[in-house]
Amino acid sequence: MRILPALCENACMPTIEPLTLTLSELAERWQMLPQEVLDSPHALPMYFYFDGLVFDFNDKWHRANGDVSVVQTLEAHKTRQSTLEIDLQRQTMHKRGLLKLTQWEEAMSDEEMQSQQAESDRLTEEIARLAELLKKRDEERQRCVRNGLLRAAPRSLNEIAERGQTRFPQFAYMPHTPNRAAGDTASIAEGAVVALEDGFPLKEYLTGADLVVAMQDVRAAEDSARS
Repeated sequence: MRILPALCENACMPTIEPLTLTLSELAERWQMLPQEVLDSPHALPMYFYFDGLVFDFNDKWHRANGDVSVVQTLEAHKTRQSTLEIDLQRQTMHKRGLLKLTQWEEAMSDEEMQSQQAESDRLTEEIARLAELLKKRDEERQRCVRNGLLRAAPRSLNEIAERGQTRFPQFAYMPHTPNRAAGDTASIAEGAVVALEDGFPLKEYLTGADLVVAMQDVRAAEDSARS
């Protein structure tokens, strides 16, 4: 019979410690209520899972509506260029005797038409530049995806402690990465305030059930309490 040796082998295997504990698991471990854990003056950093776009708070360009002024300028350029092109076409046809101008239009000199053509050419280049800039922004935004934990802000934790929930946060903190490899630089600095967008699935509220704590922090707090 091989059952007993197999059981012994499994029993002797080291226990794999989880990387995180939920808030309720931590409360049970410390024989406290979840609210007491959150209200503790020595409360540990709490994290929540987020799948969506994350931007450095100071990155106004890539965050939502950061392109408003560029889009407005682009649309204004397009409108102006369209007007210039129509005027130039009508003036050219008038000079060739193919069109009679209206009473609100004046015939342009060659110099005036050249000036308008130069402005139109300049706008064509600027429209292409701005369009490429916006395209590049969209591509860069899609590279700002995060699928992992973020550190909850104190305000969010306070509201969860008081009310059991809070509006799903628009801002959080980028967590620290333990044992980061040398030379491995993060696109957003650890501990930086980040803006959250386009989370999936879309959640209206963040609750205590969404919170986890790093086991590394738990061990450090317990070791400190024993010393």
